[in-house]
Amino acid sequence: MAEFKNQTPKDVQADLVIADGPTLTKGEKARRALRSQSGWLFMIPALALMAVFTFYPIIAAFINSFKVNYSAMTGSFDKWGFENFIRVLKGDTGTGGASFVQCLVNTLVFTFVSVPLSTLLALLISVALNSIKAVQKAYQTILFLPYLTNALAMGAVFATFFSVIGTKTQLETGADGSTWGLVNLILGTKIDWTGITSPHWEIGEALSIPWAKYIVVIVYEVWSGLPFKILILFSALQSINKQYYDAAKVDGASRSTVLWKITAPMISPQISYLLVTGIMGGMKQYSAIVGIFGVEMGMDYDMGTMVGYLYRYIELGQTGYAFAGSLMLFIIIMFITWINNMVTKKRTTYK
Repeated sequence: MAEFKNQTPKDVQADLVIADGPTLTKGEKARRALRSQSGWLFMIPALALMAVFTFYPIIAAFINSFKVNYSAMTGSFDKWGFENFIRVLKGDTGTGGASFVQCLVNTLVFTFVSVPLSTLLALLISVALNSIKAVQKAYQTILFLPYLTNALAMGAVFATFFSVIGTKTQLETGADGSTWGLVNLILGTKIDWTGITSPHWEIGEALSIPWAKYIVVIVYEVWSGLPFKILILFSALQSINKQYYDAAKVDGASRSTVLWKITAPMISPQISYLLVTGIMGGMKQYSAIVGIFGVEMGMDYDMGTMVGYLYRYIELGQTGYAFAGSLMLFIIIMFITWINNMVTKKRTTYK
């Protein structure tokens, strides 16, 4: 019994049970090991689908992006190298139309203006809804409707608000059937928001800033992005402990102080989530732009997005450029997401 001298009664009992227990055979050990890993069986279908539709395309795109003059139909290519990336960045693909720099700038502007703006508006609307008990459900239903509508259809309908009908001469003379559109009528302006003569700024030879069209897209993005953000933030507001607000009321804190010092920090995880997912979604924008400006995405792809750029070269059969562009888009999204995570991590409060 000397070996049990410094052990507690429970330890002694456990050692005796182990010592007196049956010795497992190798077959039984193997069966028990398999049963303990049975959870993997339920994951196999999901892993198989991800392997076919996610992992394989990513790996194939990475490999094929380095094949110069690659043809997806025959699998032939001239050589290995970085020529696809160089041509894409320089806009020297020999096909005209979509420019990588133009599409990248468009996408970044749409994303980094509309996502923060829509998140801020969603926060303010959610706080307002939270204080209006009588009509909460009715307003929630109305505000959520855009989220249930097809993006392509919404874009097409939204474009009619900004559309100008008629030539410049017809508009100036007031000819029958010509109109400056609903938005111009409300604002008292005469701007061709989405057409050929839409105002823009030229920056060098490779970049154009069609600011009027940018406004149309940003307004649409903010409007269509509000429902989901309001739903998430409104749900988060319900979980905040009311004692914080009672204490702030006793201290005489203003509404703005309560909003930025109590409400925003308490729901910062949800705000961070909306910013990350909003940026990722904004970088993949395509359907709404097609709905507003058509399949050509404006005049000579001046409103093209990164996803539209990829579809353009897939359509032309020059998949090497599409693969190179998709790989650069993947890297850009990962880099932006990493920066966003680093910034929001320091400002996120987890309860």
